[in-house]
Amino acid sequence: MFLDEDHEALEAAALTKQTLVDTQERMGMMLDLMPMGLLIHTRQGIIFGNQEAARLLQVPQNEVVGKHFLDFLSTHAEEATKQMEEAFNGRISVEPTEAEVRTATGRVRTIKLIAGALPWEGNPVVQLLLQDITDLRAIQDRLHLLAVTDELTGAFNRRHAFNIGHAMFREKNPVDGQAAVAILDVDHFKRVNDTYGHSAGDAALKALTQSVQEIIALVTSCEMTFARVGGEEFMILFSGAKPEAVFDVCERIRHAIEQRPVLSTAGTFRITVSIGVALRMETDASFDVVYSNADKALYEAKSSGRNLVCGAMPELRSFANSRETGVRM
Repeated sequence: MFLDEDHEALEAAALTKQTLVDTQERMGMMLDLMPMGLLIHTRQGIIFGNQEAARLLQVPQNEVVGKHFLDFLSTHAEEATKQMEEAFNGRISVEPTEAEVRTATGRVRTIKLIAGALPWEGNPVVQLLLQDITDLRAIQDRLHLLAVTDELTGAFNRRHAFNIGHAMFREKNPVDGQAAVAILDVDHFKRVNDTYGHSAGDAALKALTQSVQEIIALVTSCEMTFARVGGEEFMILFSGAKPEAVFDVCERIRHAIEQRPVLSTAGTFRITVSIGVALRMETDASFDVVYSNADKALYEAKSSGRNLVCGAMPELRSFANSRETGVRM
């Protein structure tokens, strides 16, 4: 009788063990069907990763175990570490962490990380849910770009530039420079449209934008924002710029546009621009005042013969007079 009982006990134990194995396999299959990446993580490293996590990290699923999730992060590692630590201590972060992971193949993916503690006794264990938001972020970035840029030229649009201008004005002038506004206007633009057609006028605005962006890309002494604010009118915002640097950039832009041929189906031609510049002064009450001063300087450049840089900038008079340029102060 005892032998039968022992045999039954062994069969029951074997059945229980097999049931646990089957349950584990089924759980693994269920977790692999999850649309989100799942990592089971101790403080030392990963002890389980589902198929989506392996796909996202570009690591074979059987090689995920033993690695540490933080080793994959290329940005926001500090925030992810904090969120994981809170999970290890039984707390749940209110906000998920968005970060970039560099996969084993070198590709960068953007993920949203949600960490939570698992009720395991002994060594603390957390689950990390990884949502791949790379495509969503790309769409969001594209929509943002469309919202802040001019469709024709690719420069920033008026609304975005004025938002930056007002925000810049609320900040104190940097110790090593000033804020400044330059307004560019194409000389005799109506004549270009009447002579060569509106498509040629569009080509001229694109050529102008390319000239300005090429020069801005080479300047490291200050921050600049370039925008189209009207039909043939553009604006450059300078932050933390020396007055002579503002002059130098504007003069280089004026000269580059003058020298650049505009290619169109109706023929090749050249354009010039007049530029009005205003520095932010301590007495200026708002960004609109600085913009108005630059606009007045632009009118002066137009009235003085065009293809000039004009501005009420006493700091530049001696500098400008020492060079033979298209600048009037």
